[in-house]
Amino acid sequence: MKNLLAIFILTISFNSLYSQAISYRYMTPKKGHAQDFRNGLASKTKKYNSKDGDPRIYTFAVRASQNGGMQSVVRMSYGETIGDLPMGGSNQPGMWDYWMENVDKYVENTSSSEIFRLRKSATHNDAVGSDKPFRRVFHYLIKPGHQDKFWKVRDNMPRAIEESGVDLDINAFQSFAGGSMGHARIVIFEKDMKGFEPGSGDWQKIRDAYNNIHGDDSWEIDWELSRSSQREWGNNVELLEFLPELSSPSN
Repeated sequence: MKNLLAIFILTISFNSLYSQAISYRYMTPKKGHAQDFRNGLASKTKKYNSKDGDPRIYTFAVRASQNGGMQSVVRMSYGETIGDLPMGGSNQPGMWDYWMENVDKYVENTSSSEIFRLRKSATHNDAVGSDKPFRRVFHYLIKPGHQDKFWKVRDNMPRAIEESGVDLDINAFQSFAGGSMGHARIVIFEKDMKGFEPGSGDWQKIRDAYNNIHGDDSWEIDWELSRSSQREWGNNVELLEFLPELSSPSN
């Protein structure tokens, strides 16, 4: 009975940390067919991903990345749970044929899909629709057994952001399938490129709020703990821009 109770408590705790899921892949058009490719994505999305009950899919232009060229896009599907993620078009009648006729013939290459679950405890996001179209995405590989060290400062971040009064939106994800189990994806939202300039974003206010909540020097200590938890290879940063014309309606 005690073991069953422990399992139940762990399940509740896990679900409180993780809900909502995304699956994404990188796609690159054939040379000379970038516009055909985007037109095909736009028509497919409008037909199969825009009505109530349709799978929701969002598209981002790759502005800087190790994983895609300047003509590439990131195609991301969304679900409230892993089970809600659309797989293979969710058996929508005619969707596969439409994709092959209007999109696939313009695709040079595509990556495999990776599925992530949102880590709610490390997420602070009240951005609406495309108000903040730019995403700076940090990819980290966490050493085995160092998850707690990596997530400590990030789990504490949302409260510090609230206390500071700074307008900062962050999403945090952890890989579920299709990639390294230690792959963390941290996303920062901005209205434009100016928001990513050094010294912008009022990070000092967040730092002060963090130290006020968790004790003097806790900001530096917890960030150093996080840095020590990361592998020395595989970490990178990319810049994406949301493309509403190739995406499901935001609301």
